[in-house]
Amino acid sequence: MTLATTSGASIAGLRPWRPRGRLQVVTTIATVSFVCYALSHFLEGRLATALSVVGLGACGWAWLVARALFDPAERDARWAWVVALVVAISAGLAGLAPAGTLVGRVAGNVYALSGSAALLLTFVEPFQRYAADLPTIEKRFRFVFVALYAVLVGVSVLGLRASAGAAQDDLVKSVCAVVGLAATLSAVWFRRRHPLAVRVRRAATDDDARLADRLKRLLAEEAIDSRPELKIADVAARLGEPEYRVSQCISAALGFSNFNRWINHHRIARAKALLASPDERRSILEIAFDCGFASLGPFNRAFKDEVGTTPRAYRSATRQP
Repeated sequence: MTLATTSGASIAGLRPWRPRGRLQVVTTIATVSFVCYALSHFLEGRLATALSVVGLGACGWAWLVARALFDPAERDARWAWVVALVVAISAGLAGLAPAGTLVGRVAGNVYALSGSAALLLTFVEPFQRYAADLPTIEKRFRFVFVALYAVLVGVSVLGLRASAGAAQDDLVKSVCAVVGLAATLSAVWFRRRHPLAVRVRRAATDDDARLADRLKRLLAEEAIDSRPELKIADVAARLGEPEYRVSQCISAALGFSNFNRWINHHRIARAKALLASPDERRSILEIAFDCGFASLGPFNRAFKDEVGTTPRAYRSATRQP
């Protein structure tokens, strides 16, 4: 993250999160696993078997690295470590157990399931905590991470299917392991240079209170919440304020986590009044449109999130004699 970006984030109520122990630990384990996996295909005997057993858990450790890259928590969840350990242990048992034994078959099945789950979850991590107000460089990093990971997985699968012998098979696996390690270390290097920005709450200032009054007047006088396409940039331009100031004010002075929640709160308040009115005969979809929602799905989700029940159930409950 550049100095300008960091400064802007700080003003907007964000603080940089620099990964330390958590990312270092899982990166070290993943590095060892990748190296062991690559080397196991060029050696023979017990040493090759031992290295392969350690290396087969790489997909689980790589997933933990992805979690550490995109989750600013100081410690990882216990269940995530359990999954990674299941991948590693089942891989070890499958590699050490004699072929055809019950232990080997069960361990192989568990490894196939848990390993596949870890691969799929790695795709999901960059989309966790994704927000429209992320810095451009962070958005690009996440896109590149997913794209490269997809290419690596695709090449490894297609390459293994296309290989015509054990030697080529070992080469494909080793190259994929080396590229995977390089990509992982590059992602960690990027994260250390461009730390995540973590949103923090702060006390409202007098400037926040004055801007909050302007936002309330804009809402009351112009009913801006009735516009489905409304964005924070539109409100900021209308008030002649930077977007980060409007976002900061909504969080600090108005008590909402983001612009959409603030707008939806007022939209839902209007919808509740209409749904509860015995004289209101319009359909729920028509009410949703009138309150500023572009379609029924977002309206239902926002309403249930705010009220705890669906619009239809709310209408029925409030109109009971």
